[in-house]
Amino acid sequence: MDPVDKNTVIQPHYLSWHRPTLEKINSLKTQQRLPHAILIDSKSELDGAEFIWGLAMLLLCDDAEDAVPCGNCQSCRLMLSNTYPDFHYISLQYNDKTKKMNKNINIEQIRKLIHEVNLTALYDKLKIFAIHPADKMNIGSANSLLKTLEEPGAGVLILLLTQKKGKLPVTVRSRCQVWPLDHPQKQESQYWLLGQGMDANEIDQYLDYAGGDPQLALKLQADGYAGIVDQFKQQFAQYLKNEIDVATLGAKLVSIGAPLVRRLMKMVIDAYSYQLSGVNVSHNVQSKPQKLAAQEVLALSSQINRQLMIEENNLNFQIQLEDVLISLKQIIKRSKH
Repeated sequence: MDPVDKNTVIQPHYLSWHRPTLEKINSLKTQQRLPHAILIDSKSELDGAEFIWGLAMLLLCDDAEDAVPCGNCQSCRLMLSNTYPDFHYISLQYNDKTKKMNKNINIEQIRKLIHEVNLTALYDKLKIFAIHPADKMNIGSANSLLKTLEEPGAGVLILLLTQKKGKLPVTVRSRCQVWPLDHPQKQESQYWLLGQGMDANEIDQYLDYAGGDPQLALKLQADGYAGIVDQFKQQFAQYLKNEIDVATLGAKLVSIGAPLVRRLMKMVIDAYSYQLSGVNVSHNVQSKPQKLAAQEVLALSSQINRQLMIEENNLNFQIQLEDVLISLKQIIKRSKH
């Protein structure tokens, strides 16, 4: 087993809207028609480790009922303690030297997986290998996995989970069955959020912020995101009017953390992209400067994805953020001429 780090214990878990996927994989197991590799394309931005462990626990359970593992058999107890010997979880590892998580799943991890695939199982059940986030495999890792994905051997299942399917090489995707893991319908999301204690008056607002993901909506509410948005709108308006400088705005934003800053910047980019996209609210064709500004905003969106991913680069976050804010202000200013 290859845990996220030596101190992490993952608790297998899934939610009501995961049930179709659980039922599908359980049915295939019962019919002895499981594919050799499944790529699960999750629409949620949140970590899916608990789900992939829950899926494996269902497949290994001795007494699952109605696509729900019993939680009491030996297999379930071992999965709950993260010690089942024939389940191997490959993810980003903590680097003791840098004191940070590695940026990629490296080739040595995949070579270890391949070695384990070829060993005899300790139990007379499936050997399951889960890779998450699969899109974090570097080119060498992905290429070294291809033959094993094609012919993993009898009694072996490889599960790949990703939130960014497009980042996986086609050669990997083509060797797997691809299963979408979608958000629930809005009504189910609303019901679930009510059950989690969210105020009914906040639910639709937070679901909008979260793009329909109820788990993310709950997290954003816990972060006080609605208040952060209101405060940011005021500060950004002050910045555009030259009432505060870019360093002041940058410092305020950095204090709330990179993930929320990226979300705020995406919100601004989306708003201006729509506003400058070619037709205004009166259905009049926009001016040439506005059309050019719309193209620049779209280009800036890609730039933001690179510059503000501090987990994947060694750049100073505030400096990169200030650069983005300056570029955005210049684009907005040019669009008004």
